[in-house]
Amino acid sequence: MNISDSNDQASLMAEMEIGRLKEEIATLRQEIAELRTEADLDACHIAGLSAQIKALIAESEACPDKAAHPLVERAEYVHSRTGQTVTKTRALPLYREAFDAEARSLGIDHPEQFRS
Repeated sequence: MNISDSNDQASLMAEMEIGRLKEEIATLRQEIAELRTEADLDACHIAGLSAQIKALIAESEACPDKAAHPLVERAEYVHSRTGQTVTKTRALPLYREAFDAEARSLGIDHPEQFRS
């Protein structure tokens, strides 16, 4: 085998590797696009749920029968990340419980570090 054959073989192998890497890049770009779409749709879902919750809280607060809406009453809690006192509805523990359960199912340790 001469030097020319060796160079040709090295070039061919390099071209094959470049082709494989280009395919991998294309696949990864497609996966990123799909994940971005999924994240965008999650953000839209969150926006819709937030709007519903705000409307339900406003409607409950306007109701003259306050005892009928105990989860909407305001209470003081400690913010998990900042340690500051915050005033939230009594539904906050429901949020925290659901957040923590979902985080744990996703393998996130110490979810309180990420939620309010």
